[in-house]
Amino acid sequence: MDFSGDLGLIGDAGSILSQLIEASPEKASESAQGRQEWAQGLARRKETQQFYLDPAMSVDSSPITPQRAVSILHDNLPEDTVFALDAGNNRTWMAHLYQARQSNTFFSPGGTAGMGWGLPASVALKLVYPDRPVVCVTGDGGYMMTVSAISTAVQYQIPMICVVFNDNSLGMVRQHQPEDKRIASEFVETDNSAIAKGMGAFGVQIKDSRDLPNALREAQNSGLPAVIDILIDRAPSPDDWRADLRTAGET
Repeated sequence: MDFSGDLGLIGDAGSILSQLIEASPEKASESAQGRQEWAQGLARRKETQQFYLDPAMSVDSSPITPQRAVSILHDNLPEDTVFALDAGNNRTWMAHLYQARQSNTFFSPGGTAGMGWGLPASVALKLVYPDRPVVCVTGDGGYMMTVSAISTAVQYQIPMICVVFNDNSLGMVRQHQPEDKRIASEFVETDNSAIAKGMGAFGVQIKDSRDLPNALREAQNSGLPAVIDILIDRAPSPDDWRADLRTAGET
């Protein structure tokens, strides 16, 4: 497939983009209007679909519900925490229930099924924001794809935190497979924190939601790259997101 450009420009990207905007003010105006309409539509969707609201967010349990895990992260991390999300149900729960309090604090691979992106991205983000907490939220599937990033973080003393939503499965894949035809979507039970400790990082596995706040404090105070492996139940992602997936699959 040929993606060659019609015109090549050599120079600083920021400077070139500024000049393009100055040369085409009408395009810039259209773009600004489009962003405003998009933001308004997103606000309506959040209100209609009750983003940030779920009864399970306040219920302690073992295993932990993903809703409760998100709520505890929200209540126990500073407002300027920078998040690197991964692909799958972990990102769906975070996007649906974690109410960011500052701009430019959520980074994700977008809608391209970028499993494994979150962990190395969090290492890079900690270099960009050395004075702010940086937390990767990933599933156990994405974590295993790029777990070597923990070794890199230990080697170069980059103290980011990785929170693993561990349900021993590829959750989003599994929930869309028929119960009698689940293929290649379930794992053996794995202590992902033990892998991290073997590399010299801080690691702890959490089986009860009441233990998570202290684990977050210990991870932040350790001064090391840290992995908190949370055993969560296999709650499906929010209904509206599943409907979106079904609709996308039909088009």
